[in-house]
Amino acid sequence: MLKEGIAPLVVSVIVLTGFSVFSFLAMKPELAGVKESVVLFLLGAWSTMAAGVVSYWVGSSAGSKQKDDTIKSIAEQKP
Repeated sequence: MLKEGIAPLVVSVIVLTGFSVFSFLAMKPELAGVKESVVLFLLGAWSTMAAGVVSYWVGSSAGSKQKDDTIKSIAEQKP
């Protein structure tokens, strides 16, 4: 995998892991010793970020990157 492709992957893993943790805590807030309202607030914020991650990988950003890679490979071909 290229260096430039690692950063989005790392951020995606962090966001989806955080979302998973807050989803679990929303079901059992007493395990963390925090108020349920705080966990639900954080879950809402992390769910927005998780939706952004999914949109990046399967949405228009993925198609745009594929287009850019295709253009780059065509430009690098020698006539």
